[in-house]
Amino acid sequence: MLALCCGAMLLRCESLETEQVAEAAKIRIEGTMFYPDEVGLCYLVGAGQQIIGAGGINCTYEVEAGGVLEAHSGEGNIYRIKSGGTFRGFANPATNCVVRYEEGAIIEMAETGPGTTFAPL
Repeated sequence: MLALCCGAMLLRCESLETEQVAEAAKIRIEGTMFYPDEVGLCYLVGAGQQIIGAGGINCTYEVEAGGVLEAHSGEGNIYRIKSGGTFRGFANPATNCVVRYEEGAIIEMAETGPGTTFAPL
């Protein structure tokens, strides 16, 4: 039964970036997740959910309206922030990360780092 529940949580994730298509497990956040530091995963942060200390390598973070993501650092990550979603970061320099956001998203920049960019979706 546990295996079925875990399997239901893992879905296919594809990046909307035309240059990069990532296939990974999509992890839906429930409550608060602290310091995820994985490789190649996709996280979905829905309304009322949050990630504190997001990091990792080649991960995709999708923040929906009402979701909050506080980024610690990262390398090659993609952050997509929808209108009404919140992005705070980076606490430490991030390398080659892309933060894309819709109009109406809340973006609070601290550090950036080499190759890291912020741009509208």
